[in-house]
Amino acid sequence: MWAITDFTEENGATRLVPGSHRRDEPPNPLERYDTIPAEMPRGSVLVWVGSLWHGGGANHTDRRRVGIAMNYCAGYIRQQENQQLGVPAALVKTFPRRLQELIGYSVYNGLVGHIDKQHPAKVVLAGDEGVDMVWDLLRV
Repeated sequence: MWAITDFTEENGATRLVPGSHRRDEPPNPLERYDTIPAEMPRGSVLVWVGSLWHGGGANHTDRRRVGIAMNYCAGYIRQQENQQLGVPAALVKTFPRRLQELIGYSVYNGLVGHIDKQHPAKVVLAGDEGVDMVWDLLRV
């Protein structure tokens, strides 16, 4: 993560769970974990292994925190928010379900591949996927 603006706890610096990359299980969305903010002045770069549990903090200021995330991922791993749905929805609706999934209309583990916290097929194709998203489990 390259800090274009200062990253502070107050403006939502990336939160890290120390040692989490060594755990054998994924994070439990119903559990709270001790985190530390990756505070750094603009121009700084933070490098971490992708299996380290991390996420953005809450911005309690009236200014944006801006950073550039550069990732290397294996081909079967994709970004959390699906930004590559460039094929018109009318065309995608004619595709078999498996092809829809291959071009991005799917989620993994109720988290990876969402659009605004919803399954992309539900948002764009008006389908009813019946997939539980991680944040929906928190409403229990």
